[in-house]
Amino acid sequence: MTPRAVAEVYGSGWYGEFQASFGYEDNIARTYKSDTVSDQIASVSIGGGHARKLGKSAQLILSGYLTFTQHDEYVDIDNYSISLGLDYTFQPNASYSASWYNIRLSASDLNYRDSDPREGIFWLADVSANKRLAPGLLWHAGYRYKDLMFSGKSSAEEEADAAFDTSSHEIYVGVDYQFRSAAFIFAEYAFRDGDIVSTISGGRAQNNQGKYDAITMDPVFDAPCSGLCPPGYAYRNEGETNLWTLGVSFPVEVVNVDFTANYFDASSDNGRDYEDWLIRLGMIWTF
Repeated sequence: MTPRAVAEVYGSGWYGEFQASFGYEDNIARTYKSDTVSDQIASVSIGGGHARKLGKSAQLILSGYLTFTQHDEYVDIDNYSISLGLDYTFQPNASYSASWYNIRLSASDLNYRDSDPREGIFWLADVSANKRLAPGLLWHAGYRYKDLMFSGKSSAEEEADAAFDTSSHEIYVGVDYQFRSAAFIFAEYAFRDGDIVSTISGGRAQNNQGKYDAITMDPVFDAPCSGLCPPGYAYRNEGETNLWTLGVSFPVEVVNVDFTANYFDASSDNGRDYEDWLIRLGMIWTF
């Protein structure tokens, strides 16, 4: 889902939520070579949670979601996930320009159609500070930690799937500008330090001079082949990624719609670079 597609919950009580999105990813295999592949991606999610006010200055939200993601061409990475989350918001001062702070923790159980190496529990921790700079203009900055941990795999399976055993640290800063009632333009920049996974077709590369940290067979992006064609492999390296997000969000009847563009520019420690675009149209209905 897009950055704006989150529940806007006030007060205490139960709420439900339905989300849907459709997008296009330019380099879905995250390859640094010229054989990039793209795909169209659709996703639906349904869930809800319970919000509780904690005094006059804090709110706690517990939530759960079931999400289905489908790819137009690379169907082996179609997946569903079950997620549980906790959001805590604290605003020590109730004045108009007072800062508020948010802590978010979530865990998602990822299950793929035919890509067992990608399966596991995806953990996310996010801490942010937010402040109103002017009427209609909000600023935020924070830190994210992401970690995909294997679950229920044997030691041999974990070793074979090691390219997808990833974690990263991320700092970010962004703004939201309200240009009319309930309509926003939003932008964010993030710097990520951690694991980068890139899938390359055409067989296994040689690990000369430690050019990758882990390797896993990954044939999901291979072109149709009638002969004995070597499968693709996923490679994991440490590296740095710059991420830019730009979007617009606005209400349409009872739903909120957003259009978002994400650009990724990654550079791994072995000197390999890749770029990726993700453009997505999303909607959210809270009830």
